[in-house]
Amino acid sequence: MQFPKYTRWLAAPLLAGLVACSDSDDTFDPNPEPQPILSAEVRRTEFGIPHVRADDYASLGYGIGYAYAQDNFCVGMREVIFSIGRSAELLGEDEGSIEDDLLFTYLTGDRAAFEQTFIDPLPQRVKDLNAGYVAGFNRYLEETGVENLPEGDLGCRGADWVSPINATDIFLLQRRQALRGSSGNGTFASAILAANGPDGGGTVVLTGEGEAQMREAFRKVGEALRDPDRGSNALAAGRDMTQTGTGLLLGNPHQPWFGEGAWYQAHLTIPGEVDVAGAVLHGFPYVGIGFNKDVAWTHTVSIANRYSLYELELNPDDPLQYFYDGELRDIVPVEVTVQSRQADGTLVDVSKTFYESQFGPIVNFASVSPLLDGWPLITGTVLAFRDANLETGLRGSNQWLTKATASNLDEYIEAIATLGNPVFHEIVADRNGEAFYGDISAVPFIDQAKIDSCLTAPIGQLLADGTTNVLLTLDGSTSDCEWGVDPEAPEGSGLFGPSALPQLRTFDYVGNSNNSYWLSDANNPLTGFPTTMGPVGHEGLQQFLRTRIGHIMVEERRQATDGFDDSPLFTLESLKAFMYNNRVYGAEITLADVLTICGTTAATIQDACDVLAAWDQKVELDSRGAQVWKEFWAVIRRELGNDFQNVVESDRFWRVDFDPADPLNTPAGIDTDDTANRDLVINALLEARGRLAANNVALDAPWGDVQFLVRGNENVPIHGGQGTLGIYGAISSNLSDGGYVNPSSGNSYIQVVTWDESDCPIADVILVPSQSTDPASPHFADQTRLYSNKEWVRFPFCEEDIEANQIGETLILEAFE
Repeated sequence: MQFPKYTRWLAAPLLAGLVACSDSDDTFDPNPEPQPILSAEVRRTEFGIPHVRADDYASLGYGIGYAYAQDNFCVGMREVIFSIGRSAELLGEDEGSIEDDLLFTYLTGDRAAFEQTFIDPLPQRVKDLNAGYVAGFNRYLEETGVENLPEGDLGCRGADWVSPINATDIFLLQRRQALRGSSGNGTFASAILAANGPDGGGTVVLTGEGEAQMREAFRKVGEALRDPDRGSNALAAGRDMTQTGTGLLLGNPHQPWFGEGAWYQAHLTIPGEVDVAGAVLHGFPYVGIGFNKDVAWTHTVSIANRYSLYELELNPDDPLQYFYDGELRDIVPVEVTVQSRQADGTLVDVSKTFYESQFGPIVNFASVSPLLDGWPLITGTVLAFRDANLETGLRGSNQWLTKATASNLDEYIEAIATLGNPVFHEIVADRNGEAFYGDISAVPFIDQAKIDSCLTAPIGQLLADGTTNVLLTLDGSTSDCEWGVDPEAPEGSGLFGPSALPQLRTFDYVGNSNNSYWLSDANNPLTGFPTTMGPVGHEGLQQFLRTRIGHIMVEERRQATDGFDDSPLFTLESLKAFMYNNRVYGAEITLADVLTICGTTAATIQDACDVLAAWDQKVELDSRGAQVWKEFWAVIRRELGNDFQNVVESDRFWRVDFDPADPLNTPAGIDTDDTANRDLVINALLEARGRLAANNVALDAPWGDVQFLVRGNENVPIHGGQGTLGIYGAISSNLSDGGYVNPSSGNSYIQVVTWDESDCPIADVILVPSQSTDPASPHFADQTRLYSNKEWVRFPFCEEDIEANQIGETLILEAFE
């Protein structure tokens, strides 16, 4: 296999000539045996987990790139196409997205400049790893041929859009993933694309209740910023919460099952340098959630600020100029052109002009409300968007590698201090019995003093109120309102430094389910931080039902009242049982009152009431009635839910209102004396009953019969359910004919990790959608079946365990220049 020439970032020693002479002239060989420039060993253990071993980072990347491509080449190829802005050109607009292409082509800018600015400064090991990954990925394509690639829904056999990729493509893919919570977020992406230049201003005229209209419009912006069905759980137990006195970690990210953001299991080793296992994201050669000999880590998504808006005061004589420190500055048009494949196969150019200020692109939130349309807005201004994560993702490349080599909590915390984490809470445990929580991520340095002095009126105040300060609109006319400078943060980033961010180190426990930092340890709340560091479930605010049940189950384990184990505190087995418990906490605190209301109603909903009365309040495969509750609660949330805070928020609905002093147990119950509540419950049951009937789902069908993943000709039952119901093991699925067919995300890669006196970490894991997207692979559904049966995979880490569990032959991959 010849090594491709385009990997210009490889270290010089790897590209040097490999012909050498010995010290003795009489041994000179005029035709020496060629030596490989890359060499990797790939062994697979049960369920298709690749264990890649090499002597350098380029070779390590070569091995994992090839192994990943064996299982998911077509998925990776598609993600590259979207990331480089060519999806409509290569896939057509039915499968591609012209909007995505325009946006990410704009965000990338000139490709050569992107390489020089973002890639060239990266540490050499990062460039080597990614260059090797590309070479391995491409080798699989060359050996397999387009005509022999996988078939199936995610396959690409014979596709004319398949081609070799290069290292810049992979870096762009990684950057795109890092921007999912900011410029790539659907709301902001739409707003950037919708700014089409001066148009004379918005045509909407406010009525006498103008402020109320704007407040409602901005509330919708807040709701659009987050998906209430997406999230994660994490729990780290220290020595005071485990029976063994060592650390114990549960990682439970709720990621997409396929495509962008999905996981792939791997074990990566360079002897004496790095030895790390866990899960990598598609297109990434780094372990994102995982463990090594001494430390285990996981993440949950944080909704802390990753951006801000700036309100620009326009020049009344030229709407492409704005005032800044008493001077006029230009808004610069930037034209981007991409191509789109038509039905007849021809390509047409599609152009879009973006408009850029010193802060970033001008945005238009017309898709949320017509009140936010126009250039200028009805306030005579425009809004610009500044993104804290434009550089974070690539800065994080080195952070992933540094974390992987941490031998204790001190080294892990030092690794994350580089602020290469775009959007995650970090939850960590080590073999010494320490646990750690930290939102050590990219948060703009906007302190309370700056909020007080720089928030604009009325736009800034209303947007801040509607999003609990997650979307701040600062005065763009003065340098006083620029993001602050923290000497611990990367130069020019405008971020808070790591010491200023919420964190907790303990021998007890920490846990997070996507609320803020506040109750990371529910017995020792973190307080005193600005709302910008955790607007969702901020200090003193109502928490998600999923957050509440997680902490409640920890306390039940502390007291050994959960039935998992007669002795208190966690073990590996009891933490696995904790993960698969499948309680529906929303039902635990309200179902009795629903049934009370049922007893006062006519017979039209009696069948639904009877099913709920017999239901076990769980989402096990044999639970009957969970579908009724799921549809019922969806109506309650629609009528009373705060979609941004992801809670049911009402002064009249709850029998016991929220109490900040008791955030885990309140609110609770339904006020059954309120006529409006009784009507709401009855109507919600009627609607739930009707929706299920319309989709041919029996009210009392076993949950495993109605929620399943189709794998070939097999329907694999899936336990767990919607996190908004208060289910810890969250599964996101939508009702369609026959049930909740093919969940799209939720419990994905799950790991439970601990240690004993040996050097080998003990890790039980599961990848719910399985390793491969190739229907012909034996690893297309094998772990999915394990998950369905509440089973686990013991991840082999030490050499003797890998040898004992190896399947197939050892693969030696070599490449020559």
